[in-house]
Amino acid sequence: MIADAGDLVWCDFTPTLGTEQSGRRPALILSPRAYNIASGRSIACPVSSTTGDWAWNLSLPEGLGTKGVVLVDQVRAVHNETRLFRLIERVPDVFLAEVRARLAPLLGMN
Repeated sequence: MIADAGDLVWCDFTPTLGTEQSGRRPALILSPRAYNIASGRSIACPVSSTTGDWAWNLSLPEGLGTKGVVLVDQVRAVHNETRLFRLIERVPDVFLAEVRARLAPLLGMN
């Protein structure tokens, strides 16, 4: 499947190592469709139903069918054909911008 930035999709993060989020779970796609097509990969953050006080977690907005937190600090590239399964729903553009803004300091981009 080819997703677009702002899509929540089912993604299989297994296998993983250490404390990386694993398993089949929702993921928020951060990269634009053009990149995802050209590279065969998408940049994604896993979503967890376990909320915590970790500074990099960002709760999904009210009104979505999907509940949980985006694990912004666990961003990774995922292969479109083997890891992405189906679209769940889209997040509002303002929420996608908030996730990207929270990611920027982790990458030294502020």
